[in-house]
Amino acid sequence: MPSPRKLWKTEVVIWSEFDPQKTPVSALAREGESGSAYIGKAHSELVSGWEEDPDAPPQDFFEVGDNELS
Repeated sequence: MPSPRKLWKTEVVIWSEFDPQKTPVSALAREGESGSAYIGKAHSELVSGWEEDPDAPPQDFFEVGDNELS
């Protein structure tokens, strides 16, 4: 099954007093949006050879049952 040719990669820096080992990333991001934490940087880039990126998702991430995400 073919995979998407390009993916967006976003890196976010969040400053907070919350322990990231005990706090889900979604909660950290929510706190950054609401003001209890500070988002110092957010950078996105469109990556065409994403399969070679060490942080890339595995190929099966795009598979849902017998269907692929588009």
